[in-house]
Amino acid sequence: ISHDHYDHLDMPSIQALAARGSQFFVPLGVGAHLEAWQVAPGQITELEWWQSKELAGLKIISTPSRHYSGRSLFDTKATLWSSWSIVGPQHRVYYSGDTGFSDHFKTIGDKLGPFDLSIIKIGAYGPGDSWLDIHMIPEHAIDGHLALRAKRLLPVHWATFNLAFHDWDEPIKRALKAAAAHNIDLVTPRLGEVVTAGQPFASQPWWQLGD
Repeated sequence: ISHDHYDHLDMPSIQALAARGSQFFVPLGVGAHLEAWQVAPGQITELEWWQSKELAGLKIISTPSRHYSGRSLFDTKATLWSSWSIVGPQHRVYYSGDTGFSDHFKTIGDKLGPFDLSIIKIGAYGPGDSWLDIHMIPEHAIDGHLALRAKRLLPVHWATFNLAFHDWDEPIKRALKAAAAHNIDLVTPRLGEVVTAGQPFASQPWWQLGD
């Protein structure tokens, strides 16, 4: 879990996953929400930036991001927000969560990279530049991917919740254009499709099927 905003921390989803025995890794303070929803404390790991814990041979590290938290008018920044880095015996994965662009991408890349896969948000930005402290435009996602020294990019946080005024497919169009300019391997799997590290993936422009 990257932070406690409603589009990233949904109570029914958490409860359904908890019933299946899922282990939750959350930024500092977010565990209180899960405990209030009857998630067993043994299923919750809270981490501060740069803290880590191992699970099933994977080292899961809370890494910095540039965002904020809060589920009401009265708890702004009461909990932490994070990106996440997962280091395994053979591969490394980075997930941005919600974030603006900053030098934290290079810092993470220098400390933990290079990554086999970066999972980076590209949508829900604007209008104007006031959003850029907390949400990236697609071109900044490409900059973040390059700073992480990642091999493959999986863009997320688009075509889901309608949180901005741009067209729903604008982020992926801009991301594809920016990725092509840097020869980046950008993948766009449909729901349920598997992307395997080190193997080619044939992306389909599924967002165009309704055109």
